[in-house]
Amino acid sequence: MKTHAEDTAKHHTPHIIVVGGTSGLGLALAVHHLQLGWQVSVIGSNEAKIEHINRQYPTIVTYACDLTDVIQTQSLLDELSAISFDRLIYSAGNYTNERVNHLNQADSDKMLAINLQAFEQVFRWASVQLKQQHQSLDFAKDCRPSLICIASIAGTMDYPYASLYAKSKRAMIAAASAYRVALDPYDIQVTCIASGYIDTQALRDLNDGDASHKPFIMSLQTAVVEIMKAIDDDVELAIFPRSMRYIIRALNHLPKPLLNWILRSKLDRPS
Repeated sequence: MKTHAEDTAKHHTPHIIVVGGTSGLGLALAVHHLQLGWQVSVIGSNEAKIEHINRQYPTIVTYACDLTDVIQTQSLLDELSAISFDRLIYSAGNYTNERVNHLNQADSDKMLAINLQAFEQVFRWASVQLKQQHQSLDFAKDCRPSLICIASIAGTMDYPYASLYAKSKRAMIAAASAYRVALDPYDIQVTCIASGYIDTQALRDLNDGDASHKPFIMSLQTAVVEIMKAIDDDVELAIFPRSMRYIIRALNHLPKPLLNWILRSKLDRPS
């Protein structure tokens, strides 16, 4: 006779929540999971983008939330606590070119809030939820609970001249590594993605509509394939494309003063 857990596992439709899933890489990952048969929920702040998703992908559940507002974010998380999910991807991000534009207070607050503080708030909540929701259920192996965050290859470099964007992404990478160790006894996967340039509309907007000159730039489709492979292979920190990974590895072996001199004239750009 089948147990309730076995019956639930057999008929369970996996559910993913994508924070920052209304455009760019987040939306591409959301749509990919939808095509795989997952139940998909996305969180974003732009009402026009949310309305577009509601029209084009009516089965995707959308939520509007300003991640810079701690109270509003917590209110949404409290609402989502009643919903079971198997995977959460934190894909929200904010970028200001700190070398070209002087970083004012508003830009600084927004970058820190979205790239680090909201990430920490969401990951803390999600880890508690996954532990509570999945401890007593025997889900199929392909539904292993997982937390995924989208950092940047900029966060893999340790040098004094790093921007707030790069430092916040570096902190995200470190936090994800700690969560991976802490959640391993619960069989919850944690994977951090640190990619190079991805040809998104946001990146094109930062480059007068054309980002094709960016080194080793990859398409959204290629990035989704790389990310899904990293998740499937349970990679702790996925750095790609391969060419960029080798360059970063070589640079990180240089003496810090030399590395700082090399990168001082460069920009920490978003992936």
